[in-house]
Amino acid sequence: MMSKIFDRVSEATAARGMIGLRGPKPDPTVIAARMAARQRGWELGLPGYADLSGRCPPPIIAVGGGKGGVGKSLVSANLAVKLAASGWRVLAIDMDIGGANLHTYFGLPTPTRGLADVVVYGRSSLADVMVHTNATGVSLVAGGNEEVWGGAAAMDQAAMARLFDSFIEVREKDLADIVLLDLGAGTHGLTLDCYLAAHLGILTVLPEPTSIENAYLFLKTALFRLVRNVGDQLKQEDIALIVRDLLVEPDKARKSGYGDHLRLIGAKYPDFIASLRSAIQSRTLGIAVNQVRSQKDIDVGKSMELIAERYFGFNCRSCGYLNYDEAAWKSLRNRRLLVVDFPHSVLSKRFSELSRQVLSNLGF
Repeated sequence: MMSKIFDRVSEATAARGMIGLRGPKPDPTVIAARMAARQRGWELGLPGYADLSGRCPPPIIAVGGGKGGVGKSLVSANLAVKLAASGWRVLAIDMDIGGANLHTYFGLPTPTRGLADVVVYGRSSLADVMVHTNATGVSLVAGGNEEVWGGAAAMDQAAMARLFDSFIEVREKDLADIVLLDLGAGTHGLTLDCYLAAHLGILTVLPEPTSIENAYLFLKTALFRLVRNVGDQLKQEDIALIVRDLLVEPDKARKSGYGDHLRLIGAKYPDFIASLRSAIQSRTLGIAVNQVRSQKDIDVGKSMELIAERYFGFNCRSCGYLNYDEAAWKSLRNRRLLVVDFPHSVLSKRFSELSRQVLSNLGF
């Protein structure tokens, strides 16, 4: 009975103005132990400017996708609420530079301060720009438009290093139990680095040819970025370039995928490939198919999971699917969370399942 109560997300009450009931907080020692176990491999996959020196962040979830309009922000906002309903304090960070709108899903006005104040201008800490939402246990750090960020050129390595330091700040100051990154579309370097910084990267796709094609391009680019990051971390940039070139060039052996091709390359560069595999295994990739209308659409997700694992070599786990439901755009029009506006809808129940699968994929 208690588990059903903790999973319920209710309407805002006049007394508190807050949404949702929370379950018991997970044991912090368990969270820390699980994160420490994968720390070395996780650090190997980070870009060279992210010098964490063994400092461990909280669990990080990134919601990305190769194409715009696939529902990344919808997933991010409602997943955050469902995780909070299970007892986790969630910090949602809008990483869609130039198109940030995650605050809209929470019914909030455009915040006056956001992530750019921390990573670009260095005039605030993450704690200073956190905004409490009307969902119990969920805080938000807004993104901002292109002008606020000062253009892509403002995101130099010093700024990016501050971003990764901010992830550490979340744990050191006990700001949240989980960080959830709502990424922008495409394969921009910042987007890829944030996706690879996640312990669980959710790839959101639609069961449509263009979305699937862009998702595969995203996976390929993420793999090549991971090769580069491992080279930077090991100070073996020259070997990373060779490995990347060997992956790019046509080869009959690649018919079975990049994963098998890496095994062949490992015969010549065993230490580097071993480190690359450690970086891959310390990250979990999840496929979430949105706007599902049929069993055929559900099967798209299953096929993509197999391809991500067997062809690209990623550690892939199912994150489930989300039904097509007009409740999605109706709730956004109302500037309310879907799981709050339509708590008994099929889609709301799917978000509950997604939340449970996400925690399972993180090892909790």
